[in-house]
Amino acid sequence: MQTTTLSGGGSSFPDDDLRRLLTHLARLGRLLDPDPAPHDHGGVRVSTTEVFALGELAEVETMSQQDLAERLGLEKSTVSRLAASLQARGWLTRERDPANRRFYRLHLTDLGAEAAQRVGKHLHDHHAHLLGLLTTEERHGLAVGLAGLIRAMERHHRPGPDGPPPPPH
Repeated sequence: MQTTTLSGGGSSFPDDDLRRLLTHLARLGRLLDPDPAPHDHGGVRVSTTEVFALGELAEVETMSQQDLAERLGLEKSTVSRLAASLQARGWLTRERDPANRRFYRLHLTDLGAEAAQRVGKHLHDHHAHLLGLLTTEERHGLAVGLAGLIRAMERHHRPGPDGPPPPPH
């Protein structure tokens, strides 16, 4: 991977492999789509955000709406609308936390757990297919590289002495 340089023509955008690869990955994953229409995952139509929410909720018996917001890195108001949407589909129950009535406790219904299982199986099969197209060395390199990129991004966003350097003048 090359170092970052400014692209020609006076653009302030970096002209490097990281930008090109991430942009290409976002295009292939349809993450840049301005209309985040639901996609079919194992016969279940869900948005990307719903996929991530179902994955988080399927891992626990119950969690607070605030915990889900933190896990997904989303604003509380966004998760409130997301939870209301999942509840309207019959996939989620939202109940006030008896210990703190300001918080909602989220729990997948049987229908929601079934949807999560179907989506999860579809993703598992899809990921197995994609990773099966890579060599052993490529899979290892991908795991090491993504872990390193995540570590660097977490460090960059962390406040304090390990956080990002001040912007250049």
